[in-house]
Amino acid sequence: MKNIFLILLFSCSSLLFAESFEADINIHVKGLVCDFCARSVEKTFGKLDSVEAIKVDLEAGVIYLDLKENQELNDEIIKKLIKANGYSLESIERNP
Repeated sequence: MKNIFLILLFSCSSLLFAESFEADINIHVKGLVCDFCARSVEKTFGKLDSVEAIKVDLEAGVIYLDLKENQELNDEIIKKLIKANGYSLESIERNP
């Protein structure tokens, strides 16, 4: 019973996070296919001082980054990190 409660709690919090997540940068990537891929990308971008939060949508192949206030992340750094993780960058979109 305790395990079911924890699963439900995690699922609900994930849905709330996904709906309230407003990304500063959307990174469209080819090759994101599994949960391990998502965790690897989250770990890589999570090490950056400028990144506040990360969300990976495997179905859409998009990495959503929310930056800390008054922080920036250069496109060249994003390209290098994506390539270093073994993925192909399709595009980078910046949201106002």
